[in-house]
Amino acid sequence: MSEPKKTVIGWIPPQNQPQPQLPEYLQPYQAPPQQPQVPVAAPYSQTYIQPPQQPYPQQPQQPYPQQPTYPQQQAYPQQPYPQQGQWSPLQQPLPLQPPSPTPTPTHQQSQASARLPAQKAGASKQKAAYPDHPGSRKIPNADATSGVSERVRFIRRTYVHLFASILAFSGLLYLLMTNAFLGQKVSTPLVTFALGVRWHWGVVLAVFMVVSWIADYWASHTTSRAVQYLGLAFYIVAEALIFVPLLAIVAAKTQVILARGGAEPHIIRDSAFVTLGVFTALTLSVFLSKKDFSFLRSGLVMASGAALMLIVLSLTFGFNLGLAFSIGMVLLAAGYILYQTSQILAHYHPGQHVAAALALFSSVALMFWYVIRIFLRARS
Repeated sequence: MSEPKKTVIGWIPPQNQPQPQLPEYLQPYQAPPQQPQVPVAAPYSQTYIQPPQQPYPQQPQQPYPQQPTYPQQQAYPQQPYPQQGQWSPLQQPLPLQPPSPTPTPTHQQSQASARLPAQKAGASKQKAAYPDHPGSRKIPNADATSGVSERVRFIRRTYVHLFASILAFSGLLYLLMTNAFLGQKVSTPLVTFALGVRWHWGVVLAVFMVVSWIADYWASHTTSRAVQYLGLAFYIVAEALIFVPLLAIVAAKTQVILARGGAEPHIIRDSAFVTLGVFTALTLSVFLSKKDFSFLRSGLVMASGAALMLIVLSLTFGFNLGLAFSIGMVLLAAGYILYQTSQILAHYHPGQHVAAALALFSSVALMFWYVIRIFLRARS
């Protein structure tokens, strides 16, 4: 074993002496040996084979429609701006003209100019009231917005047809009661049939109701003027025929009164005067008050149905309808006159004067019938 040598740096241990082993955690780090890298084949090929692209079919190009060419507007000629101190022709003052003398209007021209505003006002009112004018407004369910002259003409025609119907009715009744041929062929068989058996009078009333409905339909629901007049004439004839048995009863009652030494009762004459007087008073009340009696329609319909049922019961069981029933029927006829007159003023179409005259005539005839019955009972 060699001994340690002393040097300038320090003592050198002998060479054959074993070196002390350091702990593992104090030993210097040594990198592990590198393994040789082996090339690894890629799982998929990195080359991408693109399919051959098909060329798109080229569409034929449609030429665009040529836009209409407009003529170019000519530019306004530019006027040179006047320099300071120069006078432009646009700035020149207009030449003064002497005022023209105003003509003095004549008397006729002044009257025409004064009449023109009134005519314009009347024309504007007529346009606002006439229903066919595009700028007018019509009240729904009412024809009273028609022109005033048209409505007045309609009312005049209605009452002219009404009085003509009354005259035709009176003349036909006179012929049926006085003419020998008509009395033998028409009046006598009708009176014998109606007053012979009790239920025969019911047949006469049923036929009269059917005829009345047909006549009213012809007068109200057809546009032909000839058919409307035919319906009115048909109703007048039917009304005259149904009055024949009643007038026969009046004639028999008059003969009985005269045979007993009494005075002439004048039942027909007085009944006609009373009927015309009541009709005139009711018509004037509607015209002056301008009240709409359309609300009476449902009440009149129910009262008419009740009266018809009483008539059927009296014919079936044989009891007599007294004076109270006749007075009630006169009131019912008065209600119909009020209702129909207000309809004429506000709701009838101006071309329905024949139908309006027929409706009023039926109400007047109904009142006349029961006024005669009242006078028969009062002067017996």
